[in-house]
Amino acid sequence: MSRNKIAANKTIFQALDEYCQQRDDPIRNAGTKRWISTKHHDRDFLVRAHVAYQLTFSASVKIARFDFSKKTYFVTFGIDNPNPPEGLVPELLTGGLLTAALSELQPRPIARASEIRNIVEFADGSDHDYKGHDPDMIAGLFPKAQVFSAASLIPEDTLKVCFLICLADRRRIEQWIDENLARTLVAIADLSTMSIPFVSLCRSLLDMDPRSLFLSLYRCLESLYAYTHTQRLMTAVGVKMDWADLAAMLEQTLGWYPREEPSLQALLDDAVLGDLRAVAAALNEAIPSSANETAFVAKKIYELRNVLVHYRPFHHKSQFGDVDWNRLCYAMTCLVWHTHQDVSAAF
Repeated sequence: MSRNKIAANKTIFQALDEYCQQRDDPIRNAGTKRWISTKHHDRDFLVRAHVAYQLTFSASVKIARFDFSKKTYFVTFGIDNPNPPEGLVPELLTGGLLTAALSELQPRPIARASEIRNIVEFADGSDHDYKGHDPDMIAGLFPKAQVFSAASLIPEDTLKVCFLICLADRRRIEQWIDENLARTLVAIADLSTMSIPFVSLCRSLLDMDPRSLFLSLYRCLESLYAYTHTQRLMTAVGVKMDWADLAAMLEQTLGWYPREEPSLQALLDDAVLGDLRAVAAALNEAIPSSANETAFVAKKIYELRNVLVHYRPFHHKSQFGDVDWNRLCYAMTCLVWHTHQDVSAAF
């Protein structure tokens, strides 16, 4: 489906008009015909590029996948990747690409109303020699935009690339995720989109609270609870179907779903012992010599998950000062990776 150039530009400039109006500093030529200057070679992108996926984190932070001419383009707003993930090639932010991205993603401007007026009021379609607003000047009114291209990408890999883009952004600034953890998290992109909650992981990477990443990694394990049960059922009765469809059917018709704590323990029965011990060490928990290590660590993971997810007076008193979040998330990442590999090999 083609994109209307006039409508796309109208969307952008109308948003700027409204932004300034809401701040009691209206644009003098609001509502007039205005557009972003484009060149012949990038107008085709503006009209024909298809938005295959978009992910919004806030009014200012967004990622979108555009497909055009057998290539894939990822456009970001509010994310800075001076060193993009492997396989992505930086591209110029042309006028046509900027117009398509702004009209589709509609990020909120970050400039002051007076700055917007200085640029937008400069000219409009009523001026005889008006050829459109300079793309770089319009781009400067919004969160930083970047464009990366890749060889045609299958749809299933879209979220993996979004995850790597978010991870690369977090690595550039002073943040609680250290380089060792960041390098280890890259391995998550090798796992199946079907069983990894990549959207949750993306959001947690952009969150300054380390507990968000722990919960997202927990969900990576949680996603396998139904998987292992349904795969065993399908093998036993000789049924071939998508495991997620069967899990949904069992819950809808029988009210069945895997109970979390016993499912977590069963899932970790064949876990790498070093991963379990690393989790316990990060939690500052000594595993009793008489304890079943898998059961002990599974319980501690589940208890921490409950404290973070639920609110009760008892949980409110819980303190996290003894948790080394870098070590914990590193250990959880290793645990997730090894567990997913084991499950894939088993089925």
